[in-house]
Amino acid sequence: MFDVDHVSRMLKEARIKKNLTQSALADQLGVTYQAVSNWERGTSLPDIANLSTLCELLELDLYELIGASQDRELAEIILSDPDTLKDAPIEAVAAGAPMLPPEQLMEAVRSQRSAIRDLATLVQLAPFIDGDLIEEIGKNLSPTHVGEVIELSPFVTNEMCAKWIEKLESFDDFELDVGLLSALGPYLSTETMDRLSERVVPESLIVLDAVAPFLSSDALCRLADKLECITLSDYLIGLECLQPFLGREAMERLHKKVVDG
Repeated sequence: MFDVDHVSRMLKEARIKKNLTQSALADQLGVTYQAVSNWERGTSLPDIANLSTLCELLELDLYELIGASQDRELAEIILSDPDTLKDAPIEAVAAGAPMLPPEQLMEAVRSQRSAIRDLATLVQLAPFIDGDLIEEIGKNLSPTHVGEVIELSPFVTNEMCAKWIEKLESFDDFELDVGLLSALGPYLSTETMDRLSERVVPESLIVLDAVAPFLSSDALCRLADKLECITLSDYLIGLECLQPFLGREAMERLHKKVVDG
């Protein structure tokens, strides 16, 4: 995957070495100083039209800057005429997506959508293409792990997210923890979250705070009941966090576990 941190770090170090302010570099490039600041913070990347000039001004190796010193094919694709992208390998297009013009990138992805055979490639492309195209491609793909679904969830509908989760549920080795479950919470229905919670065994009462807003009271109680023992510290902090979500009977059961030790 294209390393944004690598680019931002090299640009900042090279600018400082040349004793240039962000404003001075921006003036020479014909861009705003905010653009240079964003490049160095890794929130955006230079347009491919600026790359050659930027490297000349900062005396940087172009291939090293874009992290392609060992992959000339990727570099040539990024630096070539964007209209040729539709003929480039989809893996290279995905790797260079952060620096490619949106219109040409979308065209390249549309022309090669049948070549995208896994969600890992779609994860790379998702921040740079529209949601409809992500769903069109993704509906025919199956996730290999829940992390892929979590990464793609902000870019697709909740229905698409739920379909991917259903595919994962068919795997015998599908496992979840509270952290992964809470990350899915904003994108799944309470019914789906309740069902998934049956796969989770919490390590402590405190961790349930992250997932509590996304579960029904009954499902949250069942999770809490899975705890075999609870320390006094865990109980006191958990009581403060979870009291709005757990009923009196559930809290009494938890208190009994603390007393019984």
